[in-house]
Amino acid sequence: MKFSVFSSGSDGNCTLVQTGKVNILIDAGITRKQILENLERYSLSLKDISALLITHEHIDHIKALPQLLKECHLRVYMSGGTYMAIKESYSRPGKEKVYELLVEKKNNGDLIIINRIENSILYPFFMESDLRIQVLPLFHDAKECIGFSFTNEDKKLVYITDTGYVHQAIYSEIANADAYVLESNHDPEILMHSERPYMLKIRILGDHGHMSNEDSMITLCNVMGPKTKIVLHAHISQECNLTEIIELTREKVFNDFGIEAKGVKFGILKPYFSGDYEI
Repeated sequence: MKFSVFSSGSDGNCTLVQTGKVNILIDAGITRKQILENLERYSLSLKDISALLITHEHIDHIKALPQLLKECHLRVYMSGGTYMAIKESYSRPGKEKVYELLVEKKNNGDLIIINRIENSILYPFFMESDLRIQVLPLFHDAKECIGFSFTNEDKKLVYITDTGYVHQAIYSEIANADAYVLESNHDPEILMHSERPYMLKIRILGDHGHMSNEDSMITLCNVMGPKTKIVLHAHISQECNLTEIIELTREKVFNDFGIEAKGVKFGILKPYFSGDYEI
């Protein structure tokens, strides 16, 4: 399994996941033109993408969705809450055509709503060709934000951004993955000393905000295992975080937990193309 992060952060999010049989996109938070330019790196076009997975309705995750809804072959997956939020935003005056495309795609069965298992916070998995996709509950100030765990043969990639915390109920699903793309959004001290509005600071720090560096590293210490070879710190705040602080926080927390992480490749994702990875 290969994956490439086209963009990560508040300016836009989009990631390509590939197996030998299927190509999928996670989020479309950059422009259609930018998506096409990134796909050209692999001699791919939108016709080669079979599925688009949407984590939630914030614009940095769905910027190109109105254009991509026009791709007749493309299956789109999202949670029920995300569908209702997007549907509501497109029902406003001036967006009638996008609204009609969204509803038409759902009625045709090309927009697939992922619902929680009854009486549970957990979701079922689904298949895209040879790729098993487990939906993960996340906790963000969106209607129903989700993450994903991808398994192809014996390789697993966990993709979690835009959440205030990672619930222990999914630890067993995400434990000992070969690769993690995990949010490490901010340093709380820098955030609180920033010029951002106070209520925005409180929102980011809350259980339905964004994970801090320390929260992210503690989560990693609880789920990393012998198979883990790649960890990418994602959705980095450009205003309230620094590469050096991410690395220092990781070193401190890992030392506190007695984690050596030998042989693990760590990376810090940028708001633009961050390279190719393979597990």
